[in-house]
Amino acid sequence: MLTAVGAAVIAAVASLVGVTLGALLEPWKLNAARRAKLRQDRADRCAGFIEAAVRARQHNIDLNVIHRRREIGELPEEDDERTAGYEDSYYVARAQMRSFFGLLVMSGPDELVEQARVVRQRDFELHVVRLEVDDGGGFDRMNLPPVVRKAAGAVDRAIEEFALVARKHTA
Repeated sequence: MLTAVGAAVIAAVASLVGVTLGALLEPWKLNAARRAKLRQDRADRCAGFIEAAVRARQHNIDLNVIHRRREIGELPEEDDERTAGYEDSYYVARAQMRSFFGLLVMSGPDELVEQARVVRQRDFELHVVRLEVDDGGGFDRMNLPPVVRKAAGAVDRAIEEFALVARKHTA
């Protein structure tokens, strides 16, 4: 009988200690879960922003190639449907960049927001020069005009720098 009572007392004390520790640790567990969710949301936003920026860059390059081919008469003027498709795709990617940028502004940190702002600026600079043609009026599919190549490189570097900052704030 004493053994049964002793075992019951030990079980009750252990249960009480377990419940007390669980209650004390619950806020820490909830806080850790909240921080993990915030990091995951930030990582998803950064990934979406990078994907949209890369698509926007590619559509600007495609628009440049089409424009240069049209300038030398390699493409008929009636091929406007393809150009319109690339332009629409560019503006969709640009709108996605704006959406993700807004979400990043809302959630921070400021260093990440500033780097995203740089990516958007570099994308705009590429968009401004997307209709530049080759020197001498020729068409070289393998090489972009120097001003376009420089702007595209700046976009690439800005995306890489954004990704480095994003990794720091999402790991």
